[in-house]
Amino acid sequence: MPLIARFSSFLKPQEGIAYVLVYFIVAEWLYPLPQISDTGFLPFFLIIAAVFFVITAIPMHWLLRLGFYTLVITYSLHVLFMPGTYMSIDWWSLFIAEIWQQSTLLFSGGLLQLSDMYRSFLLILLLAIVSYLAYYWVAIVHRIFFFVIASVVYIGILDTFTAYDGSWAIVRLVTIGFVLFACMRLLSLQLRYSNLGHGHLFRYLTITSAVILLSILIGWQAPKYAQQWPDPTPYIERTTGVDVISWDSPSSGDETRKIGYDDNDEQLGGGFVMDDMEVFTARAETSTYWRGESKHEYTGHGWGSEEDGELTEQSEGQLDLYEEATETEALEADITYNDSRTGEGDLLFSQGALQEANAEMGGDYSVYFNDESGRSEVWHNEGDTSNAGAFTLTYEYPEFPVEQMRDVDAGNAQQDPQEVADKHLQLPEELPDRVGELAEELVQDETNRYDQARAIESYLTGPAFDYETTDIPVPAEDQDYVDQFLFETQIGYCDNFSTAMVVMLRTLDIPARWVKGFTAGEEGSTGDDGYSEFEVTNENAHSWVEVYFPDVGWVPFEPTPGFSNSVEFASADVDRDENDEEMMFEQEVEQEVEQDAEEEGSVAEEEENGQEETDTEEQEEEQIAFPFWLLAGMGAVLLFAGIVAFKFRGKIIQTWLRRRYSGMDSGSIFIRAYESLLRYLDWAGMKRATHETPSEFAVRVDVRFDSEDMRALTMLYEDLYYGNKEPDHLPADIEQRWMQLLDNIAKGR
Repeated sequence: MPLIARFSSFLKPQEGIAYVLVYFIVAEWLYPLPQISDTGFLPFFLIIAAVFFVITAIPMHWLLRLGFYTLVITYSLHVLFMPGTYMSIDWWSLFIAEIWQQSTLLFSGGLLQLSDMYRSFLLILLLAIVSYLAYYWVAIVHRIFFFVIASVVYIGILDTFTAYDGSWAIVRLVTIGFVLFACMRLLSLQLRYSNLGHGHLFRYLTITSAVILLSILIGWQAPKYAQQWPDPTPYIERTTGVDVISWDSPSSGDETRKIGYDDNDEQLGGGFVMDDMEVFTARAETSTYWRGESKHEYTGHGWGSEEDGELTEQSEGQLDLYEEATETEALEADITYNDSRTGEGDLLFSQGALQEANAEMGGDYSVYFNDESGRSEVWHNEGDTSNAGAFTLTYEYPEFPVEQMRDVDAGNAQQDPQEVADKHLQLPEELPDRVGELAEELVQDETNRYDQARAIESYLTGPAFDYETTDIPVPAEDQDYVDQFLFETQIGYCDNFSTAMVVMLRTLDIPARWVKGFTAGEEGSTGDDGYSEFEVTNENAHSWVEVYFPDVGWVPFEPTPGFSNSVEFASADVDRDENDEEMMFEQEVEQEVEQDAEEEGSVAEEEENGQEETDTEEQEEEQIAFPFWLLAGMGAVLLFAGIVAFKFRGKIIQTWLRRRYSGMDSGSIFIRAYESLLRYLDWAGMKRATHETPSEFAVRVDVRFDSEDMRALTMLYEDLYYGNKEPDHLPADIEQRWMQLLDNIAKGR
């Protein structure tokens, strides 16, 4: 019955503090649940956990405590789920039937079919068990290390493999853990030394607080290394074939998705977490975007695409993205996907209009083109076991004629083919008018389609908008995605910018569509044949805009800040466009060059001096950086040395006393050695009480260590100190007794 006996007393102050801190650690376990599951009512569960902690801490019979547990569990479920009168016969019938049915489902392996009520029941029951374990760890065994480490590992796993950001949670856990360890150590000391005074407690708390604050300060201010190990998530996904974070379904709230290419774009918005898993590697002559497909139906919340347009087999046709005025060059690229392309309808990506795809390893497959979306698919025929994952792609790489694009008048939709206008001028009826009004304002000075597209592109890449990938809101059901981005948030990533440009162009009767694919990827070495190596990962997933120009075709535009689709334009047209601006600039410079010659010279000199000062400042910063690192390293070494010294302080004091008083040969030396022994006993927790005589204290010490050494030393000390005698020599065994007592004190701490 010792366990029940311990439950019959209230917690000590130190145990109470530790018990409350353990509750805060349990709260850290609960905080991520709404982000990693569909758990709601988080404050309610925190309150339930607090109630369990209070019930467990109050001394009572275990049957009474069990009754309180049952009352809290049932009433919580009644508030959350159960209809009817609490504790009525109908209520109990419904409760027992639900628990029995769901328990049967649980033990039969149907975890995914468990009801919300039963899962909440399991969570509340778990909180009750944790409250008991917390009391057991704190008040009985005084061991909390495993629970703290398990909590840190738990938050670390969630931070790595889910959308939960555990940075601050780790800081809170480590801080709470330090305080918990200090409380547990203090409890151990109090159990070992029952006569610890307030002075000892004050010194312990002062030193402990200083160490904790110093550790937190150093951890806060010390330089942080970048990620040293690769993200394990892609490896786990490739090995197991299971998405650690799956965002295949449309987003229904302010959720965080995983970056990557996805077929479902019906609900845009929300942030995303990065994923550097490799999609494919390539050898190509050009460094530009890898096009996947386009979508044309804007719904107000995302993009869809009607499954019309015939699939043309490779042997019967080619992709037609460009028309006769656009000069193209036939190029090749070797693509190797990171996994075998085994599914039907696998998408191929190319840097232009794909004409042909040949598997390097052969196999029974077919390649189909869809002219409506520009999508290229490879289908493995039945019985094919080659699982081809490497292809040689032949594609048409374009050079767009800017002059001819500028000849397309603004606002003249009749010049476009009817099938293009029908699909790529579509807009939802609920689109707010202010979107079109903004577009008209931006292009009011432009007279052709090309310059209008450039005007909107420049506006979106300008200072009015910020590129962000996290904390991006999702529009409400009655809110338009583009309208929210343009007039409310003005933050987002490629989906926001590209969708906004397409919609604004369509309000001006300019056919445009939304395109998905990948950026060029990370470029590696370039061979003698002019081909470069590219590694394309999920982080390169991107969307942009294509605008239709008669006789030219679909021309890509890039409205996302920080991105550049390096497509080529006819050099003569570009020269003319740039030369117009350069001539105007040169005329202005020529008018001012004579009168500003001296000023330009002084400005150049000032700039040179400024550059020198900047270089000097940078050199000084580099010089300052070295002492900072040196001081940080010295601080870390000193902190480590201090911790080691504090840990082995008893052994250090004992060694120092031995060396100092080794070879006692006079009464004065013995008196100092005896007084040092008294201080050592005081430090070890055996302080002489004010009402005790030296002889009484000596008896108590000898009883503690089962010896007679302290009495012998005390008798000699009284003779020498109070008798004011200086003997010719000390007893032969006195130094040995002093040393033996010193060892007993060190062992008994």
